[in-house]
This record gives sequence, C-alpha cells and structure tokens, in this order.
Amino acid sequence: MAPALDYTGLTFNASRAELDSNCDTCCFGKGVYVAEDTNATITVNGFMESLGLVPNVKLITAAIAYDDPEAWHTYILFYHHALYIPEMQRHLLNPNQMRANDVIVNETPLVLLPYDLRTKHSHSVVATTELHEELHIPLELEGVTSFFRTRMPTRAEVEDTDNRECTHVHMTPSSGWDPHDNTMADHEASLRAAMNNEDSYARRRIEKDPCLTQSQIESHELQD
Repeated sequence: MAPALDYTGLTFNASRAELDSNCDTCCFGKGVYVAEDTNATITVNGFMESLGLVPNVKLITAAIAYDDPEAWHTYILFYHHALYIPEMQRHLLNPNQMRANDVIVNETPLVLLPYDLRTKHSHSVVATTELHEELHIPLELEGVTSFFRTRMPTRAEVEDTDNRECTHVHMTPSSGWDPHDNTMADHEASLRAAMNNEDSYARRRIEKDPCLTQSQIESHELQD
C-alpha cells in the first residue's frame, strides 16, 4: 500500500468542505474552481435576519479536488447548481442536495455510534465516479462539525474528461435544484404517514392475536 500523503505545511489553495444542513444549497468560497458560470444570480438570506441579505450571488458548477491520502489518487468533485461567495473561507455542503444525486452521506460521527454499528462507511461520504467506481471520503471532526479537506483543482484536472490523470465525480444533480420545491417534503410526509399507519395496523393485529411474532409482521404475513 502506498504511504499516506503528508500535507503538513502545504497550502496550494487548500480549503475544506463542511456538511451544513442549514445551508439549503451547496455554497463555495475561496479555493473553488468555477467549472461553469451559469450567468444567473440570486439573493441569499443569512441564517439570522440581522445578517441581512447577500445580493448577486452567482450560480455555478463548482469543482474541488479531493486527494485520497491512502490511494494517492485525485478526484475532482463537481457540484452543479451551487452558490459562489468568494469571500467565504470554506465550502458548505447540503447533504440532501448530494443525496438527490444518489450520494450517500453518513453524518453521524463514529464517537456517537454504538460499537456494533461502526463500519468503513460510517461518518463518510460515498459516491460513484464517472468510471462507475466507488469513492469513499472519510469525514473528520472539528468540534462538532464534519468536514473533509479539499483544494482548488488545476485547469488540466478539471478538463481531464477522459479520467486519465484524475477521476471525475458528480456530487449533485445536473438537472436542477430548487430548495424551495416542496416535493421532497410532501413525499417525506406521505412516507411518514404510511409508516405510522403500518405500525398502527400491526399493533391492532397484535392486540387481537398476541401470539404473532415480530418476524411474522415484518414478513407481511398479516394480510386480511
């Protein structure tokens, strides 16, 4: 196995990407490569009303580099429909925007997981590359904030569409992202209601026949 990379003392436009579910769209600052400028802008609300509004925030396709310290390989992560605020010193990633592109985001830190639930993919981001391979990014903690280290990619890395020297990964959907669309929330509410109804139905059946086991319930043997 190749030795782990040591970035001590190196900066090369280094930054970090933090998970932030309060940020409804992935937002990038210093250390990002603007792969595409959509020429669209929006006004962004601060997380407190007293912070006011941030006008003319660009919508971009952002590219950041993740250098895998174990594999000695570079991955270029593309975030479509992202916000660009160059004054920011770090990047903020909305987990659900990534999940909308089938990226697995496991946010719970290892220290908060029971021993028997800790796996390689715990407290990690897991995505599929353009080469249909798995990318596993273990997350670190600073205080209670989960993050991973990144840097600004070079133009050659961003334009390496054949994945010869690095591997490209699309972390968010290219088809669009509207954080104010209630479709996801409506589906969530419907699923929760359906689950509650199933639990209620199962409880009623158990009351009628307490000899039924949980495995029988879960295997759908409780049919009318």
